[in-house]
Amino acid sequence: MKNKLLLIALLFLVGACADLEEEVFDEVQVEDVEQLLENPTPEFLDNLVASAYAELIPNFTERNYFNLQESTTDLSMTPTRFWLDPASSDWFDGGRYQVLHMHEWDASERTVNDVWNLLQGGIAACLEILDAFDTPTALSNPDLAPRRAEVQGLLAFYMWAIFDLYAQVPYIDLSTGENQVLSGDAAVLEIAGLLNEAMPNLREKEASNSGHLFSKGAAQALLSRLHLNRAVYQDRYASGFDFNQADLNIVIATTTDLIDNGGYTLASDFFRLFDGNSDNNSATDELIFTVNCEAGLTCNRAFTAMVMSQGQFGGDAGSFRGWNGFCTLPEFVDSWDTADPRYFEENYPNEPGVIDPADYELNRGVQVGVQHGPVPVDGDGNPTEGGTFKTDDNGMLVIEVLKNFLRDDQVVDYSREVSFSSNQWAGARIFKYEYDTPGPGRWDTNINPVIFRLADAYLMRAEAKLRLGDSGGALDDVNTVRTTRGASALSSITLESLLEERAFEFYFESQRRTDLIRYGKFNDPWTEKAASDVNKRVFPIPLNALASSSNLRQNRGF
Repeated sequence: MKNKLLLIALLFLVGACADLEEEVFDEVQVEDVEQLLENPTPEFLDNLVASAYAELIPNFTERNYFNLQESTTDLSMTPTRFWLDPASSDWFDGGRYQVLHMHEWDASERTVNDVWNLLQGGIAACLEILDAFDTPTALSNPDLAPRRAEVQGLLAFYMWAIFDLYAQVPYIDLSTGENQVLSGDAAVLEIAGLLNEAMPNLREKEASNSGHLFSKGAAQALLSRLHLNRAVYQDRYASGFDFNQADLNIVIATTTDLIDNGGYTLASDFFRLFDGNSDNNSATDELIFTVNCEAGLTCNRAFTAMVMSQGQFGGDAGSFRGWNGFCTLPEFVDSWDTADPRYFEENYPNEPGVIDPADYELNRGVQVGVQHGPVPVDGDGNPTEGGTFKTDDNGMLVIEVLKNFLRDDQVVDYSREVSFSSNQWAGARIFKYEYDTPGPGRWDTNINPVIFRLADAYLMRAEAKLRLGDSGGALDDVNTVRTTRGASALSSITLESLLEERAFEFYFESQRRTDLIRYGKFNDPWTEKAASDVNKRVFPIPLNALASSSNLRQNRGF
């Protein structure tokens, strides 16, 4: 790979160096990079490594990875949103969301293709950077070892993500330059090898934690997830999975070290983990790895605007921002103990009244029924798309039933029931992430989507213990998470209730598909979805990828 153009978008990485100006190099000769690595400045290293992190944003902040991991499950669906005129609709988009939810996709499906290409971009970016690092000068410089390990960890992450979804990993062996396609245990061993090799050189949790850095904790979380799912990866289509004791012991040992020695702590206030500008609160001590969407980096409001109706927020934000798409299913709503603080956080009563503007924040969690909130009005007091929120004579925000004046003043009423041929407001909505009004553009946000956090280490360890017969140890781990959140302790634990607990803790965090497959539930029926074929446990290889590589093989059933 030497002596070719190294195409690196040296995008600004705020989490690594907050004082830098953005700098972009379109083409850098490998030889030039090698020369710069002989005596690298911190700025150069930050920018070099940034191109690997930059690939996280299109993958994990929009509808892409989320749609494959959540919209294909019993936690999320996107109905067709009819206006008053049934002939006019939103979110049908050629049936793409219905196809995903009902497990009817094929190799031409748009999201299946997009995610493959985006994750491939992440792999390619990491391989190019590692190729630049792979010189005698760079390898002999101990100061460069943490940055190289960082990129190696990111490479393992992108490889795991594409392997989990598609069961194959296009890869280049940097030592030989050989093009490969890894699958099955060969992929598991390669990813684990990358993580274990990188781990001694990876940096520990930062004192002022943002979670933006791929740290030792991130490597431990990924290694644990890899071994927890290894039984699935060895035979995707099995009627039951054979969880190996050695793999489960690795999960227990790795998560225990992460829990005991990683420097992370569980947050008592659950929703603070999903706030904007979260670097400013103590909840970040739980965050292990997040996508950096701060300080002007452009991310999309996938987890806020896409669940919110057009009538639920506007005013000082400049315009109505809700896209009115994603909702959850009645089965999930009904599974909750509504006293669990993770279910709902009331920031103001959902009823007519007034509230101090300084105290206003959207309610969080699962929202069902008629919604109330502040109403944006123009100078004459009429509802408007922009303007300012309506206040009383004392300057208090007026809380009223929410209507969408663009749709003949329809009341915003999130029904529990939902179907694909649905009305505008059908389906309970998930407001896990804070609706973040600042941002450089209409749809931009500085909320950092979460990839790994400490609660997952506890629940992965609980699952490994339970599968090995240690129900007491598993129960202790589950209750540690529950009681820290303010939920009641459980008296017993089963695999079924542990899967349910994972849904309560990680809903809308792009873990559900992987969890359901591991528990043998992914092909079950729910709401409008019929039982599906086991071939749907993996996605098809895009046709253009098959045409460009003789090493790829189409997955079974496609």
